[in-house]
Amino acid sequence: MSLAGAVIGTNSLERALALLEMLEESPGGLRNAEISRQLEIPKSSCSWILTRLERKGYLTRDGNTSRYKLGLKTVALAHGALRELGFRSCAEPVLYRVASETGLAAGIGVLEGNRVLVVDRVEAPLFPRTQSPDRTRPRDQREIGRELPAHSTALGKVLLAYLSRGALLTCLAEPVLTQRTPKTIVSRADLLIELRKIRRRGYATADEEHSRGLRAISAPIFDFTGAVPAAISLNGSPSAPVWRFPRRLIELVTAAAGDISRDARFPFVA
Repeated sequence: MSLAGAVIGTNSLERALALLEMLEESPGGLRNAEISRQLEIPKSSCSWILTRLERKGYLTRDGNTSRYKLGLKTVALAHGALRELGFRSCAEPVLYRVASETGLAAGIGVLEGNRVLVVDRVEAPLFPRTQSPDRTRPRDQREIGRELPAHSTALGKVLLAYLSRGALLTCLAEPVLTQRTPKTIVSRADLLIELRKIRRRGYATADEEHSRGLRAISAPIFDFTGAVPAAISLNGSPSAPVWRFPRRLIELVTAAAGDISRDARFPFVA
């Protein structure tokens, strides 16, 4: 659960963090009154925090609507954090290659609690006579740095499948799994069965489980200990021609994961 969804104490730092998380999930921004009401804090306290975050560049305020949005300072911090992920430099050539070979978008994700953080992404190429199916996806599902539910995405299911049992149960501690589409797995028991299958076969799929009109396949990236710090996924419209050749697609995504593992000095563990 994000800070914005938890009970907020009197600590100004906790309130500021909760406020930033809330705005990150609010396209178009929010006004002071909306923020103070959702965080259940006095308007005066909310205004004090907003003013200081704006002054430092973490927020911007629209003069016409009085809505606060995330500022460029937060973007700079996010990119600084992503630079510290050492495998991104060797992963990008692989992402471009596999996106070109399949016509699908390619991405890398890591697990943050029970959410998947997209840390790198290459959009699907435009093939002659054919518009990339990924071009129709909402912008908030294409951005690097977005967080996605683990249980409804191929990336997330792969990352969950390779956790230790204790870590997995912690991630699935919330009693209800959010239903994103009619195909989303919402039963913990059913999800655990699915994760066991994923670990046995070495890849995961998500067929319109997170978003309608979106199908994905994902494979694990291993480190030298055999743990899975990241995963690679391919995704696009279920109508994309490449889905007619599932065996070939499985070979491509698992080979791409193995290449990243080796190039980043993460020996691939079959």
